[in-house]
Amino acid sequence: MSESYSIKMPQLSDTMTEGVVVSWEKQLGDRVKRGDIVATVETDKAIMDVEVFRDGYLSGPLAELDSIVPVGEAMAYLVAEESQVVKDSQPASQDEPAEVSDEEEESSSNAKQSEEAQDQNIESAPSKSAPSPRPDNKRASPYARKLAGNKQIDLNSVSGSGPEGVVVAKDISNSQPGQRPEDEGSASAAHSAPEVRVAGEGRHMSAMERAVCHNLSASLSMPTFNITMHAHPEKLLAISKKRQVSFTVMLAKACAQAMLEHPIINSCYQPEDKIVAHTHVDIGMAVATESGGLVVPVLRHCESRDIEDLNEEWRDLLERARKRRLKPEEYTISSFQISNLGMYGVTNFNAIPTPGLGAILAISTTGAEGMPLTLTVDHRVINGAQAAEFLRDLKAVIENPLQWLKSTGPAIPEGDWDYQVVVIGGGPGGEDCARELAANGIKVAMIMDAPYPGGECLWRGCIPSKTWRVAADRMRDRRHDIHLGVEGTDKARLNWDKMEETRRDILITRGDMALKTDQGVKIEVIQGIGVFEGEHSLTVNTAGLSEDPFKRTESGKRAQSGSESELRHLTFGAAVIATGAPPVLPAIEGLNQTIDSGRVLTSDSIWELKSMPKSLAVIGGGAIGLEMAQIFSDFGCKVTLFEIRDRILPEVESEIASKLQDILRKQANLTIHTSTRVSRVKALKKTIKLEFSVLNDKGEDAISSVLVDAVLVATGKKPELAPLNLQVTGVETKNGFIQTDASSRTSVEHIFAVGDVSGGLMLAHTAGAQGRIAAATLLGDDSRYDRDRDCGVIFTRPQAAFAGLTMEQAKSRNLQVVEVKMPMKIDAKAMITAETDGMIKLVVERESQRIVGVHFLADHADTLIGEAVMMVSCGLSLEQVAQAIHPHPTQTELFGDMARRLLARLKRSQEKTSVH
Repeated sequence: MSESYSIKMPQLSDTMTEGVVVSWEKQLGDRVKRGDIVATVETDKAIMDVEVFRDGYLSGPLAELDSIVPVGEAMAYLVAEESQVVKDSQPASQDEPAEVSDEEEESSSNAKQSEEAQDQNIESAPSKSAPSPRPDNKRASPYARKLAGNKQIDLNSVSGSGPEGVVVAKDISNSQPGQRPEDEGSASAAHSAPEVRVAGEGRHMSAMERAVCHNLSASLSMPTFNITMHAHPEKLLAISKKRQVSFTVMLAKACAQAMLEHPIINSCYQPEDKIVAHTHVDIGMAVATESGGLVVPVLRHCESRDIEDLNEEWRDLLERARKRRLKPEEYTISSFQISNLGMYGVTNFNAIPTPGLGAILAISTTGAEGMPLTLTVDHRVINGAQAAEFLRDLKAVIENPLQWLKSTGPAIPEGDWDYQVVVIGGGPGGEDCARELAANGIKVAMIMDAPYPGGECLWRGCIPSKTWRVAADRMRDRRHDIHLGVEGTDKARLNWDKMEETRRDILITRGDMALKTDQGVKIEVIQGIGVFEGEHSLTVNTAGLSEDPFKRTESGKRAQSGSESELRHLTFGAAVIATGAPPVLPAIEGLNQTIDSGRVLTSDSIWELKSMPKSLAVIGGGAIGLEMAQIFSDFGCKVTLFEIRDRILPEVESEIASKLQDILRKQANLTIHTSTRVSRVKALKKTIKLEFSVLNDKGEDAISSVLVDAVLVATGKKPELAPLNLQVTGVETKNGFIQTDASSRTSVEHIFAVGDVSGGLMLAHTAGAQGRIAAATLLGDDSRYDRDRDCGVIFTRPQAAFAGLTMEQAKSRNLQVVEVKMPMKIDAKAMITAETDGMIKLVVERESQRIVGVHFLADHADTLIGEAVMMVSCGLSLEQVAQAIHPHPTQTELFGDMARRLLARLKRSQEKTSVH
């Protein structure tokens, strides 16, 4: 034809080799403009539009409807003048697609060598042999297809040696029927055995059916195995309905969430002998089309997108998938797939992964045991333990959706409540939460069992203990000043009554200030004990409460009943539990019998001492026990500390704790026993006898005893949950603690728990942070507590402190980390004050050079840690810290020095690696 342009079958996906003409949108002779859709064609997975890129008139020869046209062959033509239009049609091809010429084949594959050059010295193929079908996911030259047909070789089992992997004739000649060439590392393909001839008249498969057939045949070469676990999806289903989000999308997001800890599941095998680790979680989910068959739309980047965003896209994909109107990029290259037949009542099935997948998840209908989750994995990529761990964590993700789903708005249910939110507990967690809510206009009540807020931190913990610590420091410093020539100051004596008067004045003043502030911001403060009656109601019992703010209301003395006038019934939209955790007594013979003597004390009752004992035994080498042991030792009391573990301060970085232990063992009046068990406590007439066992030099238990004036039990804390009557709410607990997610939400969507009652780090600032996070979540913000960025100070001398992760913790999170440390003795300020014991450490992620942990043993760690907190919480890099200008002479200079030293070390290491 003169002056005509062919409208060719476009390659609409990477794997497409031919298309079926579905419709002509323009008729022969129609005027066509650039950008017009002239036809639709069926690919293996979708029906696609054919667009033209010139103006002209549609002319024949025109490919007939339902005809098969290879990629690159003409479907019709465009001519410049209407008089040039040809009215003919091409005959339909239903049996064997027309062959593409060698020149076209080479052009479409960007081959640079001719077929003759590649196939020289190769045996001839009979001219009448039927060509082998085109292979999946690669190309083959026409001559190679003819030769493969003659030798009955499945082209899917042949590796191509031509340009860009094209299969050429020599590849066929080197192959055996039904097998791959015996190259090094190759294995026989299980799916390539000769096919059985079946009698009868068969219909031709559709393009989709052929694609599925080839893919599933290829999947038989994958060594797979299946594992099944049951999950209870009720909570996820409830949230799905509430948020009007497809349950399928919820499952996809749950899988992506579980893959954050198990990225190997998002990988696949790549011939030959490679594993591809996908950087994004792209999940395909099978959908039945209106015309029959399945198509698998893919949700991209499921690991980072909000559930609502994914759901909006899925609705669009689903509608078009059913009509087979997806674009190739919307149904190709998924990194994981889900097949959900539970909606059909299927009780159990295995899904089949195809090449390019490492795993596929089959979901069956929910039964008595839960919803069956069957994971089929490629054993070349994923081993049994990895599959089981992923499925275990996926089950947890599905069953605890509130722990990972982001907030979509305020979490306070609408209703005619007495209070929108009630907060049970007036410590740092409860008070910070209530204040944040009140500041945002929420009607909130704070229920507490004391006349003033502040909780354990103000009345029995942080503030009173630091008052004692400062008194001990003053005495220590006076004895210490002699090194600077200050004489006559080593005779400091403690006036116990004066110290206690100061302590009590501070606490009352701060308690009164806190109460007035709470009332001023419109928090209704109610003194009483909150007891749940249901999910949205509670009773406040005001009977039998102590009016003394210095004494905790013990659980055994809690008012379990009262007159109707002493009971107040409240309804609420949401609740926050912040009731703290009192000290717990260990199982030591005689301990419970001596606790009422007034000489066996806890961190709650030690404040009732009327004078300083001459000798004290401390059971427990954690933060509370260690601080108190050294304080009383500095006061002049003879102290013996017992720790059952092999070192003190298990919550502190190991080298820091070990160094502090060595320092404290040199202190006068303080004896520390580790790996020691106190077996018996007995009250004598004026003293307390402790019996304990410790390993002797022969590795045998040696029984010893000590007589002391008083005993402090500091072996941990545990919440009192029974008085709350949690069972009526459905809130779940584990090992005596309320289970919460990173937003402080419990298993019940509108009930939260913060601080010690939920376990973790039992620190006042942690409780306060969690209280503010709970308030933010209730207000509709997405706020989460990150344990890896928390911090703490143990107020010994020198002080042990931390911000962020230790080396061991970082490695357990699969971070590649390095550390740098400096001793305090090289610091000028430490030399001046003669406070040279200790060190500072930085823990740094090697690749990003982000500071993930800072650890201290220093006399003034409580002031130094502020900079460390900002380093860790803001994710500062070594370079940023190295370039910061620190004032001189201060101990903050050490941060810059350490950062520069580690930067230089990493640079040298990198240079050595590049040389080798």
